[in-house]
Amino acid sequence: MATQDLRVVGQRLPLAEAYEKVTGRAEYCSTIRLPGMLVGKILRSPHPHAKVLSVDTSKAEALAGVRAVVSGKDFTPKPYTWNVMTYQLPGGEINDMVLFGDKVRQVGDAVAAVAAVDEPTAKKALELIEVQYEVLPAVFTIDEASAEGAPTIHDFAPNNVPVPVTPVFGYGDAEQMFAESAAIAGADFTTTKQIQAGLENACSIADFKGGRLTVWSQIQLPHMAKRMLAYLFDLPESRVRLLNPYAGCGFGAGTDMCVEPYAAALAVKAKAPVKVWYSRAEDFNNRLTREHVAKISMKLGVGKDGSPKALSAVYQGDAGSYMAKTASGCGVALASNITEYDFAAMDQAITAIYTNHIGGGAMRGFGGPQSSFCRETLVDEVCEQIGMDPVEFRMKAHRKVGGLGWFPGTAISSCGVDECLRIGAERIGWADKRGKKLGDGAKKRGVGTAIMAWLSGAQPMLMEHSNATLKFNPDGGATLVVSPGMMGQGILGTLAQMAAEILGMKYEDINVLAGDTDITGFDIGTHASRGVYCIGKAVVAASEKAREIFLARAAEKLGLPMDSLEMRDGQIRSRTNPDQALNTADVALEMIYNLEKDCLQVVAHATVEPSDFAPPWQAGFAEVEVDTETGVVEVVKWVTVHDIGRAINPMVVEGQLEGATVQGLGFALCEDPVISGTDGYMVTDNFDRYKLISSVDTPDHEALIVELGDPTGPFGAKSVGESGMFLQAPAIANAIYDAVGVRIRDLPLTPERVLAALQAK
Repeated sequence: MATQDLRVVGQRLPLAEAYEKVTGRAEYCSTIRLPGMLVGKILRSPHPHAKVLSVDTSKAEALAGVRAVVSGKDFTPKPYTWNVMTYQLPGGEINDMVLFGDKVRQVGDAVAAVAAVDEPTAKKALELIEVQYEVLPAVFTIDEASAEGAPTIHDFAPNNVPVPVTPVFGYGDAEQMFAESAAIAGADFTTTKQIQAGLENACSIADFKGGRLTVWSQIQLPHMAKRMLAYLFDLPESRVRLLNPYAGCGFGAGTDMCVEPYAAALAVKAKAPVKVWYSRAEDFNNRLTREHVAKISMKLGVGKDGSPKALSAVYQGDAGSYMAKTASGCGVALASNITEYDFAAMDQAITAIYTNHIGGGAMRGFGGPQSSFCRETLVDEVCEQIGMDPVEFRMKAHRKVGGLGWFPGTAISSCGVDECLRIGAERIGWADKRGKKLGDGAKKRGVGTAIMAWLSGAQPMLMEHSNATLKFNPDGGATLVVSPGMMGQGILGTLAQMAAEILGMKYEDINVLAGDTDITGFDIGTHASRGVYCIGKAVVAASEKAREIFLARAAEKLGLPMDSLEMRDGQIRSRTNPDQALNTADVALEMIYNLEKDCLQVVAHATVEPSDFAPPWQAGFAEVEVDTETGVVEVVKWVTVHDIGRAINPMVVEGQLEGATVQGLGFALCEDPVISGTDGYMVTDNFDRYKLISSVDTPDHEALIVELGDPTGPFGAKSVGESGMFLQAPAIANAIYDAVGVRIRDLPLTPERVLAALQAK
């Protein structure tokens, strides 16, 4: 459909869920109340590493008001993983967890759980459970876990190495390319975890009646979570229903299960609905955080003319107590190095190590922010060696359309990074500010930049599969049935805009139904920035099928060839004679209430498995002021310029970029979960101890969109969800160097680290 013909796509329309949320009528797991619902609480290990010798629940079971107590004796040990994305891989992920197992591997591991009529009773019941432990030695860092004589955390992983050094995403002769390089820069880096910090703590409700298990969950991947729950509780999948109310925390936290198995276990035993709702301290310590604490060694080389020669990287991930997404996070981090620059050769490897603290899940960007920090600061270093402006280098060295994408076998379908760089450099004042060390006295200013390319779905590395169904009512309105995660990303309205555009309908005439695995078709869900691109393709395909049905019926009534008709503005009409027309509503009504024995309700369904690769590109620019006496870095201005292909709803795209900017600033400057070196507990277990970027800290910032279209995307659209938080850390680090001439290799870029670097200089 030509750009000039678009009526709904491209419009700034309100989110489909906006009214429910602003009026307080939206339901979340934490707000749902069911008749007879019990309160569930979990008994957690006080030890980071121990054998569970015995669990005596008799006193808790005898307490008035207690309806169920569960422990390891209630369930057959079955290895599983919270990482339900395991079903997207042929070999799956490592299943290293057991529900209420006989060994604990971190402070907070679940040993038993209770369901009671109220919270005080549930807490009292926990106190009455008697557990005997055999305490074992524990390790809390990669170095401790790798040391000779370190305790073994999982028997199947000698030396605590579930993933030995494994080459990934390499090609060409890197050693030879480094030998041919005129400039080489390399260093060792560390990056920290990051907590998703949603306003709603982890929460789930479960009910078991009539042999069916119903679970209310914040999960972003509902259909695969349903499969894992069915496996855990020995139920056919058809006897498990997963409901997705709105989630008050996403950002990757919902790509892993968390509290759901415990709520389900209690509900199965109690034969009543049970809600398990974490405290903030539980949420910080028992919900998987960003993939891993990472140690990264990276090196890159370029020719005298700026031609990219080679990149090498070794990526170590601290898996914590259970693998979850650590290995895949390490792999994706290095896959994210492929797209940006046309290196002649790459040599990359990953490894993962178990330790005794909270494991690695996912957070927005999934490995990309870590690699971007290393790669983009080293790019600036080689630019300095060859005397080339960093913006000029990036324009010259990036891969072009048709070049290798983020994963072997993919090809870049569109690229707007040159436009992003040009616009961003102009808005930040690059030509006037870079290298000038502007400022008064102890405070110096500098500017920095970085670029990235990401993905629109995880194909071909992971299975991708989405479904969409359109069901039409007699008044011509339709219900669109889809199954993304329900975490407030604006996807419901965006999908409705696509359907309305194709069907010539009003946006408000498309009602979107999601959040119920009994009703919706299978979908991978929400991760890897796949919503608009992958689910959107299914919506477009279903809409086109529905349009064909309407056109065929109207052609019979009008006596015109079907290919001479169009659906537009609520009508089906001749392209050449608008007077020959029928109202879409009249056609829908006539099909359903047809007295000529020719009834039909239009229900159009489509399944898609995307195979194309459509990378969004982005340039980020930072202007900072560095206080050389205190090390404090103030970001004066931030500019994001994003190649979206086409913005289905520009307001949603800008909102995603603006929100991601704040999270990226936190990753760069202050978010630093403190894990105790004596017991592995997350000391920063509440917002009074974990520093987030607030409105007071947020700089002047802009989110700008480049729309050049992508030939593979629905209406030319590409992704935006994760991309906006990749570039703050490297661009700010490069701006610090421009201001005061020091390089910092460890995140976050705290005043202490900046001051130490200045003093060392």
